[in-house]
Amino acid sequence: MIVSGVVVGWLVGVLLSWAADFLPCFAMGGLVTRPELVPSPKPALLQLLTALTARRDASRLPKSLWLSLAIELLTAMLFAWLWSQPVPAFNLLLLTLLCSFLILVAIIDLRYRLVLNVLVLPAAVLTLLIRYASPGTNMLGVLSGGAFGFAIFALAAFVRPGGLGGGDVKLATLIGLVFGFPDVLWALMLGVLAGGMVTALLLLSHRGSPKSQIPYAPFLSLGALIALLYNPISLFVHP
Repeated sequence: MIVSGVVVGWLVGVLLSWAADFLPCFAMGGLVTRPELVPSPKPALLQLLTALTARRDASRLPKSLWLSLAIELLTAMLFAWLWSQPVPAFNLLLLTLLCSFLILVAIIDLRYRLVLNVLVLPAAVLTLLIRYASPGTNMLGVLSGGAFGFAIFALAAFVRPGGLGGGDVKLATLIGLVFGFPDVLWALMLGVLAGGMVTALLLLSHRGSPKSQIPYAPFLSLGALIALLYNPISLFVHP
């Protein structure tokens, strides 16, 4: 299963890297106005091996290639770990889809500073349907988690205009629906902590200022990913 997870994870990484360029083009109408902008899926690992075989200087390869390579390696390792866990097949499917979704949202925000409604809004509706259909789900906790994520990040966006966008607020709301309350506390806390650490490093290294804007969806996605894999809050909140 681990080998299968590596292979499938690598292929998913290739697909996510391609979709991260395709979906913004689709959302902004580029497929109609400029069809030449539509990317073609090219595995970064194969591109790197081709460049090395041709004895090209690896330092001159585009940064986008290295990001795509990192995505492919990340998803390969993540899927290998997930597929090694004793999780029921349906739960494993949902978990891998959710992890892939979070990675996709993070990549798009890194590349284009966008959190697409075409991704987040349908995901929120689908999350509500799945949670409602799942036996034993506390829908009040689910809705409370979504309301908490929305309220906290909407307030932060209001207090500091330009620091957070509407897409970040919607993503925080979605994460709240996924985890419900109080588990959403762990996911959002990790995201805020990661964002704060990177902001502090940028300030200390003089690569940014207090007014600098950074893409926040990657930090929210990172916090949610960690919380999916390890969430200790439920151990001491629920009886």
